[in-house]
Amino acid sequence: MARSASPSVSRDVSIDLQDVGSPGDSRRTRYAASAPRTVLIGLGTVATLVAAVAILTFVERRIYAGRVLPGVEVDGISSSGRHEAYVYDKLTRLGADLAAAPVRVRIGDRVLSADPSLLDLDVDARATAQEAFDQGRHGSWLSQLAGTARRWVRPDHIRLHVVYDDDRLEGMLDGWSAQTGDPAIEGGLRFEGSRVVPIEPKSGTGILRAEARATLVRMLASADRPVLTLPVGTIHPQVDSGAVALAAARARTLLRGDIMLLTGKAAVRLSPSQLASAMGTAVAGSTLEVRIDPDRLHAALAGSLAPLEQPPVDATFAVTEQNTVNVVPSRDGRAIDMPAVARAILRGDRRINAPLRDAAPEHDTAWAKSLGIVRQVSSFTTEYPAGETRVVNIHRGADLLNNTVVEPGRIFSLNDTIGPRTQARGFVTAPVFAQGEFFDDFGGGVSQLATTVYNAAFFGGYQDITHQPHTIYISRYPAGREATVNYGAIDLQFRDDSPHGVLIRTYYSDTSVTVAFYGNTEGRTVREENRTTTNPVPVTDKLVSCPASKTIDPYNACANLAPGEQERVSNGDAGFDVAFDRVIDQPGKPERREHYTWHYTMLPNQILVGAGSSAPTTTTTSPPASPTTSVPPRTTPTTSRPR
Repeated sequence: MARSASPSVSRDVSIDLQDVGSPGDSRRTRYAASAPRTVLIGLGTVATLVAAVAILTFVERRIYAGRVLPGVEVDGISSSGRHEAYVYDKLTRLGADLAAAPVRVRIGDRVLSADPSLLDLDVDARATAQEAFDQGRHGSWLSQLAGTARRWVRPDHIRLHVVYDDDRLEGMLDGWSAQTGDPAIEGGLRFEGSRVVPIEPKSGTGILRAEARATLVRMLASADRPVLTLPVGTIHPQVDSGAVALAAARARTLLRGDIMLLTGKAAVRLSPSQLASAMGTAVAGSTLEVRIDPDRLHAALAGSLAPLEQPPVDATFAVTEQNTVNVVPSRDGRAIDMPAVARAILRGDRRINAPLRDAAPEHDTAWAKSLGIVRQVSSFTTEYPAGETRVVNIHRGADLLNNTVVEPGRIFSLNDTIGPRTQARGFVTAPVFAQGEFFDDFGGGVSQLATTVYNAAFFGGYQDITHQPHTIYISRYPAGREATVNYGAIDLQFRDDSPHGVLIRTYYSDTSVTVAFYGNTEGRTVREENRTTTNPVPVTDKLVSCPASKTIDPYNACANLAPGEQERVSNGDAGFDVAFDRVIDQPGKPERREHYTWHYTMLPNQILVGAGSSAPTTTTTSPPASPTTSVPPRTTPTTSRPR
């Protein structure tokens, strides 16, 4: 019995051991089977997410067709979900603000300011708006999907595209560095007549150029204008006294006597003082190079070269009596190759063969013909009383605008074309309206020219980029269909969206100015429809106690008013809303409608009240039917206004 029991126990143990091993094998099998399922589930989840993002991307493209994608923000403005034209308009206005905002820096304990016009600073609104519109729409599908997902977490930030003159920026940094207590002096040469004067280098204190420049450039490309703290430290000149001495010796060698230019027609003598006026230096590593500016050299010889050279003539346009346009061909000129002459002088040549060579015009006949300007496409005329000072500005602006050519796809800017309205540029002071009041300023009246240009562009069907009507209604203009300008702040811009160029011609008399556009809009016609005026605001009287400013009382009517007596010195204008449509038709294309609205602010009558009265300077409502009942009839003329 005992023997029979042992095998039985042995078998039981064997079975138990097999049973112990079996569950482990089963778990390993389950683990091995579940691993592919986990991977498949993960891949399925990823695929679902990718599909969802792809669907979201597709839906975004459909919903935001023609608009900036959501989550794309441009520095300084709200751009997400906006039309590109809206973004461009906002950037244009922001650019005007930044172009007028002073650049302020702190150097030590001093705060210095500079006008951004010194940098020729400009925000490239078109390039910035285009980048915002393109963001998320280009690249591989994978990058576009990743962009869609990323913008739901954080926005894509677009910095401003800013253009400035790099040489002027360096000059501004030079000026600021010189404001330190002990500025460093870079070695160089100064020319007094034909005498060479060395500028000895000296170490000193100044702004750390590379770091300061990088900080300034970042600020110029942003919408903020904080006071920048520029880093200051010890500055060592790049060249030493030995390099200055070598450059001075070389310059004196070049200036040791006259140089003869042999043109083929005549010999032209270049004197040392003439040559010195075109000379300068530039630091190149640790050396100081003597250089000659070809343009300044040509200017120094202008009197001698004028009988020998023949300047090239650009192609122009002639308008016929039938309002068609013919190209007047360009003509090549003859001129001396001044860069080659400068190089020969620097080589040490004293007799230089400088024959006249063909000089091509900047705009030749081929360029003019390629524009396809063939006929008048629109024109507009506005009128004004003869003899007013503002007429001088209208005529001056028209002269600067005349013969402007806008190439296909380019944006026209009235401010860029006419430029600053200053006395030095032929403008005079005349009445303008800004910030709710009239005053005299240079260029008053140019807004009438802007209105005339705007209407010519309107009826030519060209793309309206930016314009701003006056805040008050001016009866000589179509309500709402007019434009004001202010250099550096408010501009008039349109794009030539035709495949052909635009030639702008101006015509004026003592009483009117006309702006005509010539081009080829391929049958495009324009009309205005659905004009409405709503929400009228009656004119009120504004009582002004004597004595009053010359702006309000230019004829000193206060001197003849008894205490409490009233006199109207300017007529107001009612406020109202205006709306209308521009309808553009072109063969083979669908009709295009653009809706315009504007609100005109009410301008009160100005009523003087004789000194000694108790009448305060307030605005009171006048009965609309008889706005002058409280004003005794007098002969004093009303204030001249820019109508």
